[in-house]
Amino acid sequence: MPAFSIGFWCSVVAHQYFARLQQKLAELDITSWYYVLLVIEEGGGKWSQQELADRLDLDKVSMTRALDHLGDRGYVERCSCEGDRRKHLVRLTPKARPVVLTIRKAYEELNNEVLKGVKKADRAAFMAQLMAMVENLRKAGTPVTVTNKRVQA
Repeated sequence: MPAFSIGFWCSVVAHQYFARLQQKLAELDITSWYYVLLVIEEGGGKWSQQELADRLDLDKVSMTRALDHLGDRGYVERCSCEGDRRKHLVRLTPKARPVVLTIRKAYEELNNEVLKGVKKADRAAFMAQLMAMVENLRKAGTPVTVTNKRVQA
């Protein structure tokens, strides 16, 4: 197989990675949006839906869908923002706290499985290189938000 398409191989890794993550988290009542919960936790209830979408490179529809899904299951809530009636902050509910710990553990286990045999310093360099690629693509033109729809050229 030719190895010249970074996008193809990243897609292969991503599909297999997320399939394994779903296996590890099969006992949860969600089948996706795990990472969204981690980012919401990071924000500490101070980020709006739009700020979360920006941090996750999600379009508005996908962000709304994620929050609706997680909210319906009791993991997140939207709260009024003092000083801006139009803005709603997103925070985790108490029910989400143990789930977030489970998700973190699953990511850690899976990352160790995927990077087995890769030295700690090389792991850090790999992540830095991935983030550099993301930034290079962002600078190259109009950012493309993550969506479940195909990108039209």
